[in-house]
Amino acid sequence: MIQQRQAPLSVLFVELNEAEQHFLRRFVAEGKLPAFARMLEEGAFVRTRIPGFDPTQPKAWRVISPWIVWPSLYTGLTPAEHGLIGFGQDTSSIHGRCVWDVLDAHGISVGVLGSLMSFPPRTSGAARYYVPESLADDPSCFPDEARALQEFCVFGARNYSVDFARHAREALTLLWRTRKSGARLSTIARTMAQVPLEKLAGAARVPERAMLHSYLVWDAFRTLYGQHRPRYASVHLNHVAYMQHRYWRAAEPQRFQDALSATDQRFFQAVDDRKRYEERFHDWIEKSFRWMDARLAELFHLVDNNTVVVVGTALGVRPFDPVHEIHNPVVRLVHEGELFAALQLPAHVVLHQMNPDITVNFEDEGAATRGAALLAGLRVLDEEGLFHVQRRGRQVFCELNMPQRTSRGQRYAIRHDAKPDWSVPLGRHVEEHGTADQSTAHHKDSGWCLAWSKGRRIHATREVASVTAVAPTLLSLYGLPAQPWMTSEPQPFLDAGLG
Repeated sequence: MIQQRQAPLSVLFVELNEAEQHFLRRFVAEGKLPAFARMLEEGAFVRTRIPGFDPTQPKAWRVISPWIVWPSLYTGLTPAEHGLIGFGQDTSSIHGRCVWDVLDAHGISVGVLGSLMSFPPRTSGAARYYVPESLADDPSCFPDEARALQEFCVFGARNYSVDFARHAREALTLLWRTRKSGARLSTIARTMAQVPLEKLAGAARVPERAMLHSYLVWDAFRTLYGQHRPRYASVHLNHVAYMQHRYWRAAEPQRFQDALSATDQRFFQAVDDRKRYEERFHDWIEKSFRWMDARLAELFHLVDNNTVVVVGTALGVRPFDPVHEIHNPVVRLVHEGELFAALQLPAHVVLHQMNPDITVNFEDEGAATRGAALLAGLRVLDEEGLFHVQRRGRQVFCELNMPQRTSRGQRYAIRHDAKPDWSVPLGRHVEEHGTADQSTAHHKDSGWCLAWSKGRRIHATREVASVTAVAPTLLSLYGLPAQPWMTSEPQPFLDAGLG
């Protein structure tokens, strides 16, 4: 009997950052996610864990931030092995080691759109398009028609916490140009209408901001993927993560204390006032999942029988009560040049990443060492610095530690260990958002991968796998072995036989 030769597989990897299994299962059970339900019924579901994570450490979520965990997923390297800790970091340690690099080197066509820490764009000759993350160092990408999208995304990400009225003309010009990258006129109009609608509808409309980036990225992805049909394509989307962080308490108030957090106390006199305010946000997590579900339904018609659609999250989130577990209001760092001049910081360049967090680039490693020491000396509370400071080479990464008020109207000052007579009001440099937005969830180390194909039955070989097993699993779908550096968990967890 002559066996029919199997057609080669392709993979379309939807990077749905931090989408929590709790909500996925809940909304599927409620009949609200038919595309996800189909993938769960016909495909393979595997939970992922992050190797070496210790949840008992103070602020443990800090060491499993997405910009740390996604590179582990792409490369098969643990966070300790790849060494990436912040946006703007030199990523040369992972060049050639990401899934798409390996496939590209084997002549397999690839397309990258928004994958975290993927800057700079690169190819060995098989990449059809390459658009790095929105917090890339600059808008470099290819092909040329993709640049308009990346220019707008980089501009928007760098200025997300800034009053856009000051940059309205530039923002609108960049937005209009995204038509060249495949953005639909309806998406552009929706984006342009956001600020006016916020003024009409108030706070209830603000969460839509987090969706706009995904709308634009998806338009561009559909265009680029449709034109180039790479055998490996990735697209990164963050809208679900945003909604979960901000609005878990609004979605499931019964899981939180009936009390006011330090941030709540700035805006509400009583718990009932806070609850009435949050009712307007209770369905935004559901909306973010349902929008993604509709996009998956589009993919079912777009892909062929030999394409494996993979949805992965890298990590998950869990509810954190702002009353007693976390204090993370929406703030931004302002006038940082003035602050750093007072410290006599060596010559440097500041890149706002996820404001109020910043990357400070110095001229050399010696200057960075001196700069890191000066920055670590900034203090508000005696037991904790103003920043959590980490250095890699000539780069210093600063994550703001927001002090928690103990009483309404309490004021703090920034001081420095080496300058006992110097201080400045905290409010001069840390500006709190004018709404009650704050984190009500934060990272945990449990994510998931969901794989499906309409022409092949995908099987999971185990229920739980390390996030470092994702890269060798994706390579195995192309018949490629785990690479020499993939030692943490090199065995694939998916098997794609004929249906």
